[in-house]
Formats: sequence, structure tokens, C-alpha cells
Amino acid sequence: MENIAFYFELHQPLRLRPLKIQDRPDKMGIFWEEQNRDIFKRISEISYIPATKLLMESGIKSTFSLSGTFIEQALKYSPETIDVIDDYVKSGLCELMGETYFHSLASIWNEDEFKYQVNEQMHSIKSIFNYSPVSFRNTELIYNNRIAEMARDMGFRNILAEGTEEISRRYSPNFRYLSPSGVNLYLRNYPMSDNISFRFSNTAWSGYPLTADKYIQWIQNSPGDIMNLYMDYETFGEHQRKETGIFDFVHYLGKYIEQYGMETLKIDEIQAKFSVKDTVSIDKTISWADTRRDLSAWLGNKMQNEAFSRLKHCEDCPDKKLWRYLQTSDLIYYMSMGEPEDFTVHEYFNPYRSPYLAFIYYMYALDNVCENAGKQL
Repeated sequence: MENIAFYFELHQPLRLRPLKIQDRPDKMGIFWEEQNRDIFKRISEISYIPATKLLMESGIKSTFSLSGTFIEQALKYSPETIDVIDDYVKSGLCELMGETYFHSLASIWNEDEFKYQVNEQMHSIKSIFNYSPVSFRNTELIYNNRIAEMARDMGFRNILAEGTEEISRRYSPNFRYLSPSGVNLYLRNYPMSDNISFRFSNTAWSGYPLTADKYIQWIQNSPGDIMNLYMDYETFGEHQRKETGIFDFVHYLGKYIEQYGMETLKIDEIQAKFSVKDTVSIDKTISWADTRRDLSAWLGNKMQNEAFSRLKHCEDCPDKKLWRYLQTSDLIYYMSMGEPEDFTVHEYFNPYRSPYLAFIYYMYALDNVCENAGKQL
């Protein structure tokens, strides 16, 4: 194999302030401004900015998906992040994708809301980067045939999905496929992606240390047309800290890609190079979250289902913007207890002390948004 498609998700939620009953949300604000600012500025400095500069300097093509909440915080807290991404896009090395503005679960319950949020994100991408995406990735790679059909109806010609273990037994993730609705479908090679995003610094892993030379040889010896590597962008500098050697890995990755005569491709470049391997029908809703790779990361317990149900019942709230911020999937993800093997990941991302507190803070914020409709909290 001689071709690699890197895709990176760039998303940060607006975390909720841990309010108590006696607090005045109209005075304090429901969003945890200090925490959101500090987290975004820190990750921009150690991850977003240096990683993007490195990709550009190394001549590595990739595809970025920017949530609306990411864009808002970047403009507010780290304009340099927007500038360096813009430089990368203008260089011709980076493709931008469409996704839901609020990084929400809208695709699984409200088609009109889903399309509204995608259009809002597309509008932001156009106004800031003068770019019109033709490829789509849904929140957390949530996917089924119907979602692909909705993406096609909105004009997208490419869509990404998780190459789950069940799907990969029949369809290798290393090819170009079609959805039943005719959209180009690309499946994430999760073992090879996770070798970087989760296992890179794990000294107990049999593949440690993962050098760029070794990794490129693994790709070259893999069957198929293209290695689809999708991961959170915070992999570089945040999840895998600079001290692990992750930036050196990327630097040498660019050199070995060139040395071995390989090529990196943006998502929309794949179609011109490879024919369709097969049509893949996926009726069951899948995602890239947790070991189960379904919706259980957000709808796996009673707290989450109660919160999601309450959120949907607030649809008529006049303050739609606040209601949409509360749709951000992370806020419900924090309530997950998950399977034992997923607990460490959930604990890492949860800004509160427990899933129960995440539920309490969320329901209190949601009640305030619904009850104080039209007021700016």
C-alpha cells in the first residue's frame, strides 16, 4: 500500500459550570468560562498550533473537521489557531469537512435540526476560510445508511464511518466504498489509528517504541488501496505529550513517506485515484466511541437517557442557541460510566468528579435554559 488518508477531529465543548442550587446562573453564567478558556489556550499552545505547523512543514496532507464550538473558542481564545489552520488550508495540503456545528446527536432524532446545524457549520467554514466542504463526518463518526442519505441530500459526496470489528470482517477499511445512497464511504482503520492515538507511549505495548520507519513499513505491507487513519487532533501534544516523541514521530513520518515513495491524500482526492471496491450497507447505528462502538457512550444508562429525553422536550425553548449548546454530545458523554475497559478514557475527559455530578449540573443548566427562555444566561 502506498497511500495514506489522515483525518483529524478538532472539537472542544463549552463545559457547564458546576452550579449548585443556591447559585444564580443568571449572574454567573451556565458555561464554565474560566475552564473553557484555560483548556483551549493550553491545548492550542501544546497541540493545535505546533501540530498544524509541523504537518505543513512536513508536506503531509490531511483532512480537518472543525466543530462550531471549536471555531467559536478559537476565535475568542486563540486567533493564532485559526490563522495557522487557514495557512494550512491555503497551502493546498488541508481539506475541511462538514459536520454538526454543536457536535450534537441531532442526526439520530431530528433531521431538520441536523441539517440546520450542518448548514451553520458550513456557513462558518465558508465565512472564515472561504472554503466549501464536499466531505462529511458526523459527530463522533455516528453513522448509518440514513445518515449517509441525509449527507447526500445536502450535497456531500464523501462520508466517513468507523471500520468496526464486525464490519471489517467483511469489508477491509483500506478501500473506497459506496453507501447504498451513492456517497463515497471511507472506513476508519481503527487498529492502525489507535496505534498512534492510544498506544504510542504505552511501554507495555508489544509494538513499543513506535518509530516512523516501523509504522510506514506496517502501512506499506498492508493489503488494500489506502490506509484511513482518523483520530482526535489532540493526539499530538495533549493525549500524547511532546515528551513522548510524538512530534518527532510526525516529522520523520513525512520524511519516510517521501523516502518510500508513498503519498498522503485528502479525503476528496481518493475518488480520482481508486475505483469502488463494493457497496457497504450499515443499518445499525455505529460510532467510534468506546469498545462497543455504538451509541452507548451517550445513551448507555438511565441518567443519560433522562437527560437526552429532557433535552428533546425543550425543543420549543425560544432561546435556541443555548438549547443547541446543550446538545453538545460531550455533556452527555460525561455522564457515562461505560464498560470497565472504557472507564479510564471517560475519567480523563470528564471535568467533574463523577458521572453523577455531570448529570446534576447538566439537568440544572437545562432547567434554567428552559425555564428562563429568552434570557441570556
